[in-house]
Amino acid sequence: MMEGGARGRVPRQIGTATNNQKLVTILSIDGGGVRGIIPATILAFLESRLQELDGEQARIADYFDLIAGTSTGGIITAMLTTPNQNHRPLFTARDIKGFYYKECPKIFSEEARPTKHATGGFKFPWIDEAKWKSTGIWNKIIGATYVSIKVFMAWLLTAVFQPKYDGKYLHNIIKQMLGQTRLGDTLTSVFIPSFDIKLLNPIFFSTSQGKRDVSKNVLLSDAVISSSAAPYYFPPYCFEASSRKYNLVDGGVAANNPTLLAIREATKMNGDQDLSFSIDYSGYLVLSLGTGAGKRDGHEVQGSSWGLLDWFTNKGTAPLLDIFFTAMDDMVQIYLSFIFQGHHCRSNYLRIQDENLTIDEASTDDSSLKCLMRLEKIANELLDKPVLITNSETGLLEPLPGGRTNKYALIEFAQRLSMERRRRNKTAV
Repeated sequence: MMEGGARGRVPRQIGTATNNQKLVTILSIDGGGVRGIIPATILAFLESRLQELDGEQARIADYFDLIAGTSTGGIITAMLTTPNQNHRPLFTARDIKGFYYKECPKIFSEEARPTKHATGGFKFPWIDEAKWKSTGIWNKIIGATYVSIKVFMAWLLTAVFQPKYDGKYLHNIIKQMLGQTRLGDTLTSVFIPSFDIKLLNPIFFSTSQGKRDVSKNVLLSDAVISSSAAPYYFPPYCFEASSRKYNLVDGGVAANNPTLLAIREATKMNGDQDLSFSIDYSGYLVLSLGTGAGKRDGHEVQGSSWGLLDWFTNKGTAPLLDIFFTAMDDMVQIYLSFIFQGHHCRSNYLRIQDENLTIDEASTDDSSLKCLMRLEKIANELLDKPVLITNSETGLLEPLPGGRTNKYALIEFAQRLSMERRRRNKTAV
């Protein structure tokens, strides 16, 4: 069944690629902390459409050759592809939405802040605390003032020298969910980027590497935690595998939008080592999901310049990180839009992203129920917004002529995924 204006219409270019060759199907999910609930909501809609086409047991992992995710997108990737005892996905797309509501308030909680535990151990060595603990109103006033200063100094020093959250709950819940699953065990191929701060180079964890080289077949939980170790928010993540020590931070440092790298990885999986313009992009079917950006409500410069504090703290956000990640995301989007449009297969690439979040909505770590519900609402509203494409002259996103919505585009996408899966099953018989 199709909804609204999609009812009864047959999408163009539906089914397989040119000359009936196999379609390489790719799902890519951006980083963005709690905003991961946006792609999770969209994926729940896509999975429901696939279930209407192919039955209630249909899962996202059944339809994609490769699923790539950075940071929070890496968590979603792992949840979609981790097998249960029956070798089926451990989580449905709808389960992932529940994960954000249940676990984010604990991952980004006051209890997870190092400052919560630092005040008790901080002391001014030249002050005898026993004196102001004695009786007398004056001593009590001095004592109260001392405690206030002590708490503030402990908070200040901790904020400067430690990350915003200790990451312990995040590590524990990911390890608990994914267990002993390794990269080579996933139900379909995965690709999860991270960055080694000792070697100063990107690290890419993938199923294909895990299957080719036992030394790179690391625990999926280690790959996901590494990709989620966002600078400022969480500490770097270190682990050893096959005598190699990794010192890693958030994959968003290298590729917050991993779509381009995912295409490269899929190309290598299919036997082509070089990603070049000679590739027939009509053989690729790519869905790229963003986590929202506050491009229309950014950071206004007050005065002639910003100092270090301004770049890392402005209205509760970190402007330097916002600018850094958003710029990289835009460059990937522009490049891929031009590639697919230039190869006359624009409908093979679908990017769904909301660039109109307010600064409050664009927060990485606001895990309040109000914020999470607002983000889910934004995702549902995004389904009814028009598909955006990149203007080849300005590089800006504009509505696709004809007013086709993201919902209808996903319905078309689900049909193409279903038909490709049926074609493969028929060929395998």
